[in-house]
Amino acid sequence: MNAFVNHLTYDLASAARDRGRLLLFYLFPLAYFVLCGAFMTAVNPFFRQAMLPAMVLFAIMSATLLAGPSALVQARESGIYRSYRVNGVPSASILAAPVIGAALHVAVVSAVIAVAGALVFGGRRPASVAGFAAAALLSYAAYAAIGVLIGVAAGKDASAILVTQLVFVPSILLGGLMVPLHVMPAGMQRLALLMPSTHCMRAFTGLGGMGGGVPWDSLAVLGASVVLSFALAGALFEWDSRANRPSRKALLAALAVVPYAAAAVIGM
Repeated sequence: MNAFVNHLTYDLASAARDRGRLLLFYLFPLAYFVLCGAFMTAVNPFFRQAMLPAMVLFAIMSATLLAGPSALVQARESGIYRSYRVNGVPSASILAAPVIGAALHVAVVSAVIAVAGALVFGGRRPASVAGFAAAALLSYAAYAAIGVLIGVAAGKDASAILVTQLVFVPSILLGGLMVPLHVMPAGMQRLALLMPSTHCMRAFTGLGGMGGGVPWDSLAVLGASVVLSFALAGALFEWDSRANRPSRKALLAALAVVPYAAAAVIGM
């Protein structure tokens, strides 16, 4: 336990010195929040209803997708993992420490968004704060698991960036953050079920008491994704970039889409 605490403390200190990660943890999501709060609320009445979950989810994706995978790839390529292995640091600790560390930053940003969104921009407050927090935690776990898996499976930093953008951009466009799902064409709604953000937004609105009942189907999809993605990341983890086999790992990592593909096929 002491070794893990030391590792977590080191990761937090490293993140605090990394301007790129701090930008993605704080400046990018907060700047996007202010921009959307000032603009979207004026042109899209729906956005006031979805502002808090949408902007919290954006902060989660920024930290887990844009910041997380590259940090894992760069640490492996620089030989940091080899030194960890020599010193007996388990792979589970290597994967868990940055996830927990980033969660602390996301919690701070989410609190700012929740308070400012309601007071400054008139965003709809959740009827259940505890349910909203539970949805945020599950959403963070889902995207953190995906981010870790991308970082483990990617052969190079450029590959990690490309894959994260393939998840990040469609998650914003199709996941109900900017445009409500019910106004999309039927085919697009089915396609949106492939995006974790769609199920996360359902979790926020249902658990937060912001419309509709508890979306048990989306909660099951997210839960299955968390377990499967973290399991794959643990199985595919390698200590040295020289031993990395990106083609084989990419094929196995693609299994992480199974829960979402099942949701799209069933048409939840």
